[in-house]
Amino acid sequence: MKADLVIKNARVIRHDGEFFGGVAIKDQKVIATGANDVLPEAARTIDAAGRVLMPGLIDPHCHLGVKFPFDEDMRTETAAAASGGVTTALLYIRNLKESYLPFYDERKAIGEANSVIDFGFHFGIQREEHIAEIPKIIEHTGVKSFKCYFGYEPDNPIGIVPATDGWVYAAMRILAQVPGGVINVHCENTQIASWIKKEIAATGRQDLGAYTESRPAFCEVETIRRMIFLAEKTGCSLHLVHTSVGMGPILAAEARARGVQVTVETCPHYLTRTCYDEDLDMKAKISPPLRDRTELEGLWDGMLNGSVYSLGTDHVPFLPKKGEDLWTEFPGVVSFPWELSLMLHFGVHQRGLPLSRLVEVNSYNPARRFGLWPRKGDIEVGFDADLVLVDLDEEREVVHTGKGTCIYEGWKLKGWPVLTVARGDVVYENGQVSDEHYGRGRCVTVPA
Repeated sequence: MKADLVIKNARVIRHDGEFFGGVAIKDQKVIATGANDVLPEAARTIDAAGRVLMPGLIDPHCHLGVKFPFDEDMRTETAAAASGGVTTALLYIRNLKESYLPFYDERKAIGEANSVIDFGFHFGIQREEHIAEIPKIIEHTGVKSFKCYFGYEPDNPIGIVPATDGWVYAAMRILAQVPGGVINVHCENTQIASWIKKEIAATGRQDLGAYTESRPAFCEVETIRRMIFLAEKTGCSLHLVHTSVGMGPILAAEARARGVQVTVETCPHYLTRTCYDEDLDMKAKISPPLRDRTELEGLWDGMLNGSVYSLGTDHVPFLPKKGEDLWTEFPGVVSFPWELSLMLHFGVHQRGLPLSRLVEVNSYNPARRFGLWPRKGDIEVGFDADLVLVDLDEEREVVHTGKGTCIYEGWKLKGWPVLTVARGDVVYENGQVSDEHYGRGRCVTVPA
């Protein structure tokens, strides 16, 4: 049988090891893996020339359609994602109306008409009706992953409705009964942070460090402990999103040892940037905030010892930030095109992070956590042919031309994706994504 595409002469990296050879693809799926001489003939053969071939990245955390039209973001940002080796993106998405059912139908249709890569959804609990609707949402949409937001005061600049412990507890009780159900929590103690913020804002400070000091690390640690306590009481599976504190992975590992189902996600910015970096100003405001060097190193400990479960970019393309007032500035940065390069440079090259561990946090674990296994997250026969070819030695400067705020511009990184294959289609090569690929992505959160 002739394959559609063969990639050979590659160092193929999986979560559980590696081999030299390649992959054969037909009808969007992997049909063979192994040494070069066992791979079939193909309509197109790509010689990897010894470079690294990994499963495509699953980015389980991004926000699209927040300040730009959803259809536009699904074009520009999924193309940016493909250039970074991302082949599936899961969107945290909020709806202020009573029901998520029409909202899902609309967003799924718009996404499939525009996206370059596959995508899916997690839903934000933004009103009490959403909690009661969880069983219907799961039946209608296949989405089993729901998010509660702490750390946002009611008058926050992006209109997020902050959660209460009651919301979390009520949602956990329902999701604990759902196979694969998971509650995702943004952990920061809202009340303590708002109290300290008043004190610091009154001093007139406008530096990035002031924002971090207004919501100190212990606010996140306290809420992580509280959410683990509630997860233990209810038996619900808990995912701690965009964890910025070194204690996060430690607390989660301790809880897992007691049988609590809890996993930790962190983001590339918390592993590469601090709030006291001299070249950063209020435009680098992120929620939760960038922290200091101690927290950064604590998160790297978790990356290296296995207690950080997954990586997400928390990519959010806001309108150009004004840079006028720290306290009302929109929080958020963009990272789709550079997450993999940042991890190769600072993790693999500088800290000896094994490539198989990188595959684990970027592909294998997110697939298993959010119901995409055994379709995505591995290079194996029968899986979707989602792949990224990486040149570990290529050195290139970060150049940002798209939407949103980039906090890595001008950095020279070592290790870059050079080719991305999404469900069997080569969607990124020679430094670009072709227009023909818009609208080929498919929604992966669908009814069972």
